[in-house]
Amino acid sequence: MFGNVEEQKTIFNGGFEAIIGLAYPKLAEKGIKPVFDNMMDQHLLKSNLFAFYLTNKNEGMESDITFGYYDTNKFIGKIVWHPIVFEYMFGIKLDDIKIGGKSLGICGKGGLMEGKECIITVDSGSSEFAMPEIIYDKLPSIGIPTMEMSVGCEDFTKMTLTYVINGVEYSIDP
Repeated sequence: MFGNVEEQKTIFNGGFEAIIGLAYPKLAEKGIKPVFDNMMDQHLLKSNLFAFYLTNKNEGMESDITFGYYDTNKFIGKIVWHPIVFEYMFGIKLDDIKIGGKSLGICGKGGLMEGKECIITVDSGSSEFAMPEIIYDKLPSIGIPTMEMSVGCEDFTKMTLTYVINGVEYSIDP
């Protein structure tokens, strides 16, 4: 028992209804099968997938999670599927990260991670971007803000972040 409702609301700042662990069984507590694996084992799902829709409530729709399907009304474009290469926390192959269209030179030949597997974790349970320390330490030298170094607002417009995953570019404007 976690206490009364008031105590629970103070932990999460209200608005949460549950915490659902969706990682692979290797990450679960010993002897506990994750809820999604239980659903698959019981053949409860139309398809063995889940989807998150995350939004700002000001946009008119609420965030949600679906099991067994994804809501085609909640995205524009085509879904691109990427293979999981790290079955612990949904790790997928990362080709590169670009800032303002410029490669950070992380993965591949001559990159900071040369000779090492270059992956990125798709994790709904974290609000922060995690990366190897060798990459993080390089960011200030190329003008990328970190917790220890900020940039002025006028420089921020150049900060379009692009993840290159299996040859597909996903850009996030500042």
